[in-house]
Amino acid sequence: MDNLSIIIPVKRGDSAWMGLVTDLLSYTFQFEILVVSEEDLSINLSDPRIKYIHSKEGRARQQNNGVLQSTKTFLWFLHADSQISKNSFATIASLFKKNPAAMFYFDLKFLSDGPQLMAINSLGVKWRSQILKMPFGDQGFFMAKKTFFSMGAFDESAKYGEDHLLIWKAHQRNIPVLPCHDRLLTSARKYKKSGWLKTTSKHLYLTYKQAAPEWIKLLKLKNKKRPTTAVAIFVKTPGVSTVKSRLASSTGVEKAEEFFHLSLKATEEFVIEAMKKSHGEIEAFWAVAETQTLQHPLWDFFQTIPQGTGDLGDRLFHVYSKLIKNHDRVFLIGADLPHLGFNTLLKAHQTAMSHDQFIIGETDDGGFYLFGGKKPIERTVWNSITYSSDQTSEELKTALGKENFIFLDKNFDIDFVEDLKRLSDLKNDNLLPKQKKIVEWAKINTTRP
Repeated sequence: MDNLSIIIPVKRGDSAWMGLVTDLLSYTFQFEILVVSEEDLSINLSDPRIKYIHSKEGRARQQNNGVLQSTKTFLWFLHADSQISKNSFATIASLFKKNPAAMFYFDLKFLSDGPQLMAINSLGVKWRSQILKMPFGDQGFFMAKKTFFSMGAFDESAKYGEDHLLIWKAHQRNIPVLPCHDRLLTSARKYKKSGWLKTTSKHLYLTYKQAAPEWIKLLKLKNKKRPTTAVAIFVKTPGVSTVKSRLASSTGVEKAEEFFHLSLKATEEFVIEAMKKSHGEIEAFWAVAETQTLQHPLWDFFQTIPQGTGDLGDRLFHVYSKLIKNHDRVFLIGADLPHLGFNTLLKAHQTAMSHDQFIIGETDDGGFYLFGGKKPIERTVWNSITYSSDQTSEELKTALGKENFIFLDKNFDIDFVEDLKRLSDLKNDNLLPKQKKIVEWAKINTTRP
């Protein structure tokens, strides 16, 4: 449980979360609690396990922002008025050990602060969850961070029912949605305030309205492959392999590794944004150089795939060939272009959906920062290219036929201190928060006294 992030979205003016947090802090586990509120919180609960996050309104956005700032491998989403039992943590720990790739939920029991008719709702929750396989967010979803992002996160465009939609994403991706056979308690105050019949009827109508098109999608996917674009991000594990060696020759190893970590987070950020905007059609993978580090905490956000052995051509072939078997399109990128706009990745995805050509984003130094396609490519083609050369992109285009390419805007990757200076000169207008952070870092570290 020391590797668990607990995410609690809080509506403006709601104070119910304080009781939940106080209860959570009574446990000695070193989990982290992320209270994500629509307003700035000034409550002084001085415990290093708590992090307060101010977020724009919308529970989907709040929960996604909480995940983005989490530092643990596993996630537990709790509503502010939830009450946990003393067995909850033992239940979670046991189930993660048995099936770390599944999504789990609790049984739900309503508190006695609502109408007596809530007994009917309790039966309805049990029927909806266990028979229809449609648990809701107040049942305390918990899962690995990789599982969460493999579903594309919560849909921030949904006007309601982001938790319900996440369940359908799980079903459409064949991710197990399993009961944990333990229970959470939750308030029934809203049923008393707005009326039992009115509130229950509204929930039933909205659930049906949202579930019907998702069920049709699921039926269409039966015995068919769900159309997806796989994005493989080629990375090395610091401490095991040398990272950014060319940059280190100018900045020193410590600064190069510092840049690497910041670049990794910025890359995560724009890939996740593209995943969300694609409504889960983009799936991300860390293509890790070292097989023994596939479970390293650095790679918690996305699924992992080993690069394999051999020269770079062999490794590109291995990753591309493995992913193209299960995905309609495959893009290969690195983690050394932290300023890449998520719109560029989204544009590449959308272009590849309607064209058969390869997609390439070239760098100023003759290489490429993105390559994508939907057709298998022979190993001999990958191995015929001279990599890290000013002719890399030209050789690849010649090998596959220049007429078979669609081009993205040129860009630059960060290999030398001169590239770091170019990064520091970028305007912040269209950058995401972690991209802005690395631009500011580049300014500080390329400014001469």
